[in-house]
Amino acid sequence: MNNENKENTVWYETPMVWGALALIAAMTGYVYWHGLVELVVKWEEREEYSYGYLIPFITAFLIWQRKDILEKIEFTGSWVGVLLAIVGLVLFVIGELTTLFLVIHYSFLFVVLGAALSFMGWKAFKVILVPLLFLAFMIPLPSFFLQEISQVLQLLSSQIGVWVIRLFDISVYLEGNVIDLGVYKLQVVEACSGLRYLFPLMALSFMMAYFYQDKFWKRAIIFLSSIPITVIMNSFRIGMIGVMVEYWGIEMAEGFLHDFEGWVVFMACMIVLLAEMWLLTKLGGDNRPFREVFGIDFPEDTPKEAARAPRTLPRPLMGLGVLLVGVTLFVTLAPERKDIIPERKDFYS
Repeated sequence: MNNENKENTVWYETPMVWGALALIAAMTGYVYWHGLVELVVKWEEREEYSYGYLIPFITAFLIWQRKDILEKIEFTGSWVGVLLAIVGLVLFVIGELTTLFLVIHYSFLFVVLGAALSFMGWKAFKVILVPLLFLAFMIPLPSFFLQEISQVLQLLSSQIGVWVIRLFDISVYLEGNVIDLGVYKLQVVEACSGLRYLFPLMALSFMMAYFYQDKFWKRAIIFLSSIPITVIMNSFRIGMIGVMVEYWGIEMAEGFLHDFEGWVVFMACMIVLLAEMWLLTKLGGDNRPFREVFGIDFPEDTPKEAARAPRTLPRPLMGLGVLLVGVTLFVTLAPERKDIIPERKDFYS
């Protein structure tokens, strides 16, 4: 098939290809079953990662968005993908031996990337690389790292929050993360550190930057600005809680109002991000309207007059399948490990 014919050809997956992909997905799921279950447990236990359920579905949608581009590319596969999967499986073994689920979770991401590359080849893989990297947002950071971030955010939010309170001519004293209003004392605990906004907002800003069709430096600013926006808005929330407690009592810092204020702040962060994107659109002499720069595109319909050609199974994908068969047998026949975890208080709660 010459190059001109390839450009006018729409490739489609045959039942054999779908069957092979389903088998590889099933074996990968079987190998990583315990690690994936632990991942879901983390989403359940840690409110700052409760959005993790959405990440795979958003990734699938972002890939589907590129359907009209992918169906015009012949999937040639790449052995580099197999090497990437091997790296992931080695990390999986290390994670199992050391009981480090963080290593297991990131090894799963390596295997997913490797499987995609071994099936698609470089040209198609580049089209969906960013959506695949978005999967990293569903993997929780280690507890000790979260604890360090939480402590820094607690102190920083407390300091800025006290500054906001003093703007209203209210006497306040700060000791560590305790805001002393005289009659009441407000403690900025882990739940008020801003982590519950930070990670969801970083994931959201990454997605918004992906949809923002402009220069790379502007997209980088959109993503990175989610951190200071979270800190400032959370600090403002703490400050306003202090002001409301001073005038209307401690009920302003408890129960439904406390949670409702959190949702209001998160929505405000989204509005600030949108305003920032609008301002960035005005920079650099780009005269396009904002709705053309930022928006969700949908794939074009498959041309009815286009020639259709069936996809075949690339050899790298078949090699990955053989590798996964061996790993699946190893996991099945290996003696089951029983973890004995002594009772202790978690580093991060």
